[in-house]
Amino acid sequence: MSRNNNLSIIIIAYNEEKYLPVLLDSLRNQSVKNFEVIVVDSNSSDKTPELAESFKTKFTYFKYLKLPYTKGPARARNKGIELASYERLIFLDADTRVRYDFVERLTKELLKYDPDVATCPVRIAEDHLPSNLGAMFLNSFMIAMKPVYSAAYGACLISTKELHLAVEGFREDLALCEDCNYVKRSRRQHGFKYKILSPYFYTSDRRAMKEGGIGFMLKYIKIHVFRMLTGKEILKGTINYEYGNYSASIN
Repeated sequence: MSRNNNLSIIIIAYNEEKYLPVLLDSLRNQSVKNFEVIVVDSNSSDKTPELAESFKTKFTYFKYLKLPYTKGPARARNKGIELASYERLIFLDADTRVRYDFVERLTKELLKYDPDVATCPVRIAEDHLPSNLGAMFLNSFMIAMKPVYSAAYGACLISTKELHLAVEGFREDLALCEDCNYVKRSRRQHGFKYKILSPYFYTSDRRAMKEGGIGFMLKYIKIHVFRMLTGKEILKGTINYEYGNYSASIN
C-alpha cells in the first residue's frame, strides 16, 4: 500500500477525563488537518466517554470506540488499528499533548525519511526540573543506544499498517515495554527501518511523581538493563503493574 501524508492518530485512554481533552484540543488546533482521530477507551468509569464524544463535531474525521474490558495499552492499540483509514499510524497516550505545528513537522519528516517505525523525543508538560532532566536523560539514552537497542516511547509511536500486520501487532502478554518490543521485532525480525524524528511531544510526569522520581527512573533503568542483557521480556504476572494505576514495582 502506498503511503501519503494522511495519518490515523490512535489515542488510547483509560479514566483520562483530566488529560484527554487537553490532547484533543492540541490536535484540534494543529496547523494542518491531514489526519483522522481515533479514541480507544478501555472501559473507563469516569467522564472519559462523554468528553471523547463531545469532540466528534470538532474534527472532520473522528471515531470513538469503547472497549467492554480493560486489558492494557497493547490491546487498545491493536483494536484502534482496526478502525484506521490510512496506512500511516500515529499512537498517542491520552496524557500527552503536542505543539500546534507537531503534525505538520512530523508529516514533513515522514515524507523526507520514510521510516517504517519511529518515535519522537519527550518533554515533560509540568514544570518540574528533576522530571525534565530525567526526560533529557531518556532521550539521550534512546538516541545513543539506537544502533544496538530498540528503545521507543509508546506515548508517541509511529508505524504503518504493513508493519503492524507483519509483526502481528503489539504483544498483549507483556506487562511493560510492549512498545520497545514492537520496535525490536520490527527491526530484528523483519528489517523495517527505525527512525527517531525531531518534533517533541509533551507528557505528564504523574507516574514519576506518584512513584517517586528517583525510584521511577531506577526501576526503568533496571528493566531496560534486564532486557538488554537477557533478550527476554517482562510478562504479565511477573511484575506489579496495572494499566492506569501508576504504581508499578518490580517483584
